[in-house]
Amino acid sequence: MVRSILKLESVGGSGKKYRTVFKNQHGRIIFLELLIEGESCQVADCFYTDRNRGKEGAARFSAKPKLLKTLKFDFNDLITVISNELDKRFYGVELVHSADDKLPTEEYLELKTAPSKMKLLIMAGGGQCVNGIPVLLRTKLKSNLHRSVYIELSYYKDGLGVVNECCYCDRQYRHRETKVTPPTLVSCFFPYTRQGILNLINSEICCDFTHIIVTSDIDVSPDTDALCGAL
Repeated sequence: MVRSILKLESVGGSGKKYRTVFKNQHGRIIFLELLIEGESCQVADCFYTDRNRGKEGAARFSAKPKLLKTLKFDFNDLITVISNELDKRFYGVELVHSADDKLPTEEYLELKTAPSKMKLLIMAGGGQCVNGIPVLLRTKLKSNLHRSVYIELSYYKDGLGVVNECCYCDRQYRHRETKVTPPTLVSCFFPYTRQGILNLINSEICCDFTHIIVTSDIDVSPDTDALCGAL
């Protein structure tokens, strides 16, 4: 069994503020920034980096873990707080003076969360094309939370697309009369471009796709197997 060590990287050369990015047991990617003074430890910031990827400014950092309630504690309790409230088990802590300590948070996140390999979002397309994309798109995927999700998008007008349908397809939902939409999906309209679609699905369905492939050779419905994602 690999025992993970929590590596905290210095910020701004102060020797007091540290930050890190890690993936918890449920596949959520978390940014954590701490203020450490002696034996005292305080959470300066904490948010999901796999939410709000298409947003800028404060909105980019607004998805806070709701279970994180302990914001000030003894440094020796850091591993316990992360285990109990952020769902990640570490077996030690290492404070590192990083060469990236002058990077703003946005650039630090880009560096630490850049995909190491190509991940393809496969969608079935139909109809005429707008911006090189068919006006109707469907897919079934598994998110990074290992939830099976069916999605149907279409072109609306003025360069915008609309979410026609988005629902869970896990076994416990298949026979319900009412379809259940992922609660993280908050957008109805979005830019109808490849990047706009990637931003929507990555940010609000918790995925990490890098490219889109559109094909007319497959038929997709909520009952088909997932085409892509955390398979």
